[in-house]
Amino acid sequence: MHPSISVIVPAYNAEKTIRDCLKNIIDETKDFTKEIIVIDDCSTDRTFEKVKEFTDVKIIKLDSNQGVGFARSYGAKVSNYNTLVYVDSDVIVLKDSIKLIVDYLDKEKVGSTGAIQKLENLNKDAWSSNFVCLKSCYGYEEQSNFIEASNIQSEFCAITKEFLQSIKGWKHYKGAGGEEYALGYKINLAGKKNILIKKAKYATYYQSLYKRFLRIIDRTEKYIEILFEKKKFDSKGSFATSGQALSSFFTGVIILSLIFSLILKDLYFIPIILLLFQTYIEFNFLRFANKYFGIKMLVFSFLGIHVINLGIILGALLYIIKKLKNLSLNLFKND
Repeated sequence: MHPSISVIVPAYNAEKTIRDCLKNIIDETKDFTKEIIVIDDCSTDRTFEKVKEFTDVKIIKLDSNQGVGFARSYGAKVSNYNTLVYVDSDVIVLKDSIKLIVDYLDKEKVGSTGAIQKLENLNKDAWSSNFVCLKSCYGYEEQSNFIEASNIQSEFCAITKEFLQSIKGWKHYKGAGGEEYALGYKINLAGKKNILIKKAKYATYYQSLYKRFLRIIDRTEKYIEILFEKKKFDSKGSFATSGQALSSFFTGVIILSLIFSLILKDLYFIPIILLLFQTYIEFNFLRFANKYFGIKMLVFSFLGIHVINLGIILGALLYIIKKLKNLSLNLFKND
């Protein structure tokens, strides 16, 4: 017997995807006593009108755009059941995946459960988003059926309302991204685990590489604060791994060496050596890209790796600049 569930769908300008998302949720929850709640984060498109077509879905439209963390928190606040299932508005859940993550939630020491991304890109408009799909899915193939993650899988996950409230819920960042790492860390601090169930899967509309680049800048700036508290990098399945940090470091060094090689012609071989070494670091991912999308994607992935790494570097620099700015303001006030 499955527990009663509240399915919470945060949505912002999701008119293109929300109908398919809700149809999918309704199909996958036929065996549950449930409520489906959409929190419209003050969309400026026809998201609200699209959701109103579903008579068995409750929709609440916020007065102003507060960010996805706030939308998720508000959904939990107005929910009627203890078991919460979060599904993003651009997600399609695969068969029986909701059952899998809900039923595993009552295991000892489990704080949240989630699914892994299926290697399928629902976004057919941006070819570069195939690289983002690969980058998001890489690292899960060789892991066990139950993967302990550092972050909560916010796109599609389950957590109890009682536990969520006990750890003070989602962090309310403006925009999207970062709150999954903050909540995952709080779950770990409470002595619980974030478990990804390999048999549970979902597909989504992956962003273009440019949009992911902008999002990585924002996420990195938010995540560094958590990284300093944790004093360690994440495991596989996160962008904040030691391997990702090393790859980003090499991208930064390569950029600097290219600048210096333009000034000092005799140093032209240094960026070439560094590029070869970074290729060695990323060899398994490049092989993964070639396996699923061919040689064209392999070549593009080599470029994409540097774009993602540059986003991480810029996010880190933005964090440092803001910290220095706040420090100087505090010193000025003290004077």
